[in-house]
Amino acid sequence: MAKRRLTEQQKRQISAQQNRIIAKTNAEVHHGVVIAHHGKELIVSDTEHQTINCQLRQNLGTIVCGDRVVFEFLDRDSVPETAVIVALGERDNLLQKAGFAGKAKAVAANIDQVIVVCSLVPRPNHYLIDRYLVATENLPARPIIVVNKIDLMDDKNEHVVNDINAIYNAIGYRVLETSATENTGIDELQSMLLGSTSILVGLSGVGKSSIVKDLLPDLEIRIGEISRASSEGKHTTTVSTLYGLPTGGYLIDSPGVRDFSPVLLNKEQILDGFIELKAYRGQCKFKNCSHVNEPGCAITEALENGEVSPQRVNSFRKMFADAGA
Repeated sequence: MAKRRLTEQQKRQISAQQNRIIAKTNAEVHHGVVIAHHGKELIVSDTEHQTINCQLRQNLGTIVCGDRVVFEFLDRDSVPETAVIVALGERDNLLQKAGFAGKAKAVAANIDQVIVVCSLVPRPNHYLIDRYLVATENLPARPIIVVNKIDLMDDKNEHVVNDINAIYNAIGYRVLETSATENTGIDELQSMLLGSTSILVGLSGVGKSSIVKDLLPDLEIRIGEISRASSEGKHTTTVSTLYGLPTGGYLIDSPGVRDFSPVLLNKEQILDGFIELKAYRGQCKFKNCSHVNEPGCAITEALENGEVSPQRVNSFRKMFADAGA
């Protein structure tokens, strides 16, 4: 059966009801953060860091890891305790990935940092890195680039690391070199995650899982604790899971994140996402400039004058073309 579409009036009524619930401070209403999603159940961490098994009230829409929610208990005598989420708090942002047929699929909410992980093996895809960065800038969130498997560096691939540093450091991005197998750079990465909610993205095979294990040495224990909070058991698929880091801050890990591919954005968002190119907005001769062959293109002139990276301009032009510019 197809989902019944809500009218604009119904949406406003639901929103107003949620706002009234969020404003409550009585003992029957509790606040928390969604830390995991098991099947039809959500696991919420309350203000005392206790994990609560929650069901989702109808008409609240998609709720994901990192969402701030309001819940009420259904049965405090059950094992585990069960509750129902009755309202969704306002989001700072919502990270989405490209799902089936390119349709946007929500992954996590209220992200402070996106850690873009690439590696020496397989070699970095600069266009994909740029897509991640553009998506991150549009959340908005702070991007950090991690080059993993640095222990595999030799004379033949040293230029790969040098190129990434030269391109992205020059425009203000932080580039961190790590080796999960040798624990290189992990302490520095931990310090960069302090006080923030961060998520790792990147292609399969770049070592994200190994980095997570280094950051969360008690990962299996954490997984067991969350599984015990779910009546569906530990074998159900977790869309995403938020973990508190031992040194402070939070890290989101998920199979959905490991396969993360950024959603295609519109032309304005693309230009906003290339932080060094948006300064040329409005400076082209033609208002509808595609920034490729038109005379008087400010970005082309900046490229010819050596003011911007050819690799970044190529990525920008490809994204612009993909967006139908």
